[in-house]
Order: sequence, then structure tokens, then C-alpha cells
Amino acid sequence: MIKTVSTSGFKDMQFSDTGNCYQSTASTFVTHQANEGSRFRNIPYDELLRLYKAGKRDFPGVDLSKRVLSGVNLRWANLRMAKLHKTVLVGVNLTEASLNEGDLSETKLYSTLLEKANLRGVNLNRADLRGVNLTKVNLTRANLSGANLQKVNLTGADLTGANLSGADLQKVNLTGANLRGVDWTGVKFIETELSGVHLLKPSSLVAQSS
Repeated sequence: MIKTVSTSGFKDMQFSDTGNCYQSTASTFVTHQANEGSRFRNIPYDELLRLYKAGKRDFPGVDLSKRVLSGVNLRWANLRMAKLHKTVLVGVNLTEASLNEGDLSETKLYSTLLEKANLRGVNLNRADLRGVNLTKVNLTRANLSGANLQKVNLTGADLTGANLSGADLQKVNLTGANLRGVDWTGVKFIETELSGVHLLKPSSLVAQSS
């Protein structure tokens, strides 16, 4: 079934039920009524980039696992529940993107932009985020167990209920971060900046960081 929705400001396209572009229009953006998560799950990478450049921003459930993404702009993209397991991201712009509940386990993020991104409930188990700027990022209930967070900027980030067990927080900036309910089991603290953080039990963190 085809559903037409008027959307100004975007280049308008029409999609068949398979998700392939087959017709362009001058004033309408056309999309079918299939479940968004399944629609983009196995979309080819080059097709996703083409759709993004045409104005499409919703790609929930997309599977980009074990790929190398370099110099890609996906700012404001909806990648909710996306699978990027063991994906390598080099210079990718994910500013203000939604990756909540996605699987980024064992992902390597090099010079990736994630400022103000939504990473609520994301799985970053054993991910390599060294030097990434996560200022004001939503990481509530995120799984960062075993992650390499050396020199990561988490200023003002919300880490409420996050799992940081076994994570490496050497030289991490947590200034003004919300750390209520965080699991600190086995965390490595070396030259970690903790000014103005919000903790449910500050004494427990001090004990583990000594």
C-alpha cells in the first residue's frame, strides 16, 4: 500500500513496498505503511546514503554491522535500534542523531561526532570511544561495560543507571554529568575529572576511585 504525506523542504520521492525508489514528485514525499524497523533493516549501505542525501532521516533498525563507515554525514538521523556491531566509524557525523537501544557492541569510533546524540539504552559493550566528544549526550541505562573511554569528554552527559563496569575512564571529563545509579564495578579511574557531578551516593564513588 502507498501512503502520500506532504512534507515541505525535502526532495520528494515515492517508494514501492520493497523500499526501492521508483518515482520522484515535485511536492510530496511518499512512503509505504510497512513497519519502519523491518523496512530498513537490510537496506544496502549506498542506498541508505542516497536516501539521506535526498532528505530521508528515519532508518530505524538498520543493520550496518561489521562495516567501515568513513567521513559519512548522518546528522539528525533516526537510527533507533540500529545494529552496528563491530562496525568501524571514522570521522562520521552523528551529531544529534538517535541511536537509542541500538547495538554498538565492540564498535570502534574514531573522530566520530556524537554531541547531543540520543544513546539511551544503547549497547556499547567493549566499544572503543577513545577521545570522542560526548558532551550532553543521553546515555541513560546505556551498557558501557568494558568500554574504552580514555580521554572522552562526557561534560553534562546523562549517565543515569548506566553500566560502566570494567570500563576504562582514564583522563575522562565527567564535569557536571548525571551519574545517579551508575554501576562502577571494576572501573579504572586515573586523572578522571569529577567536578560538579550528580551522584546518589558520592562516597561510594570516592571509595572505588582511590
